[in-house]
Amino acid sequence: MGRQFQRECRDMSETRAMSSPLSLSVVLPTYARAEVLRTTLRHLWDQTLDPRTYEVIVVDDGSPDHTQAVVQQAISESPYQIAYLRHENSGPGYTQNRGIRAASAPLILLLADDIFMTRGALEAHVAAHAHHGDRRVAILGNVTQSPELRQSAFQRKWDPFELRRLEQHQELPYWMFWACNISFKRDFMLEHGMFLDARGSAGAAAHEDVEVGHRLSRHGLRIFHEKNASAHHYHPESLQTAIARSYQRGLNWHEAFERMPHPEMLIRQRMYGIGTLLRHHRALTGERRAHLLGADRSMPRLAIDAVLRSILFNRLTVPLGWTPLMKMAERHSLVEAAMRPRFYRGVVVYHFRKGARDAQKRGISAQSASPVVPDSPYRR
Repeated sequence: MGRQFQRECRDMSETRAMSSPLSLSVVLPTYARAEVLRTTLRHLWDQTLDPRTYEVIVVDDGSPDHTQAVVQQAISESPYQIAYLRHENSGPGYTQNRGIRAASAPLILLLADDIFMTRGALEAHVAAHAHHGDRRVAILGNVTQSPELRQSAFQRKWDPFELRRLEQHQELPYWMFWACNISFKRDFMLEHGMFLDARGSAGAAAHEDVEVGHRLSRHGLRIFHEKNASAHHYHPESLQTAIARSYQRGLNWHEAFERMPHPEMLIRQRMYGIGTLLRHHRALTGERRAHLLGADRSMPRLAIDAVLRSILFNRLTVPLGWTPLMKMAERHSLVEAAMRPRFYRGVVVYHFRKGARDAQKRGISAQSASPVVPDSPYRR
């Protein structure tokens, strides 16, 4: 029954272009998130965009749970077309590429499996591309933490995207090509981009979306922020899981930086000190300045940040000070009130840097250095 269902879905993906014209293909990679995926698909039902004009392509990266049953039920109930593709676990890059190649619409929306789109979000993506007809333009929709995720002090403070600070229609640097709620022209991606199929040497959290944004930027990629294409990020998270993912991304950092050896990447990942700023001052205040955002364009501000980070978030203060305080914040409201989002971010960034240091010491390909990340790799 399962194999027959998969064959039928593949056949449908090959023939659906013969039906009414589609303006948008939603590519939805997923792994082991069946019930969250169910809700994600339902949010895609409740849209102002005519369901005859878009399709959803669910690409299952070998989920061991009941993802196939969830999609099968959605196909029978959904007002829009759904194609289901499944393969053995191969990582996010391969999975995203397969969905992009299977899409039949000229416009693709790449959506993470835990992103719940608000009612007018799909229409906002399509309208933004109608305004920006240039094939090189991508649209990053707004993503905020789901209001349902406020069960812990950490969840109440944590926001991995920080898109709320951006302005409507603001142009963004290439490193914000984030595969969570971003749309682009399919032909431009097929011609100049596509994700790296292989995982990072240290695991799945390997900067693959930033890397493809970097390659597309060589061919004129421009990214604009569209607040009306908004969504909620439903990702139950703890300080421990955020640290584990950040550490794994750190293990993969040097491998990624070899492909993107630019000083703005050092700033973005907080992999810099005073010496970095002095060496790259001319580039960061000149031709590379456009790839920085907000306060990161100020060299004095970056210098202060580097000094404070070295004092506040180091090998002594994080394990002996910040980590016990953050555990205490889960139990005591007064301690929680004193915690700030930047404190949590400082601890998470520290573990990114620690992962990068460990990778250098042990060899980047040392898979054994990677901790187990306890959930899907299809998120930041």
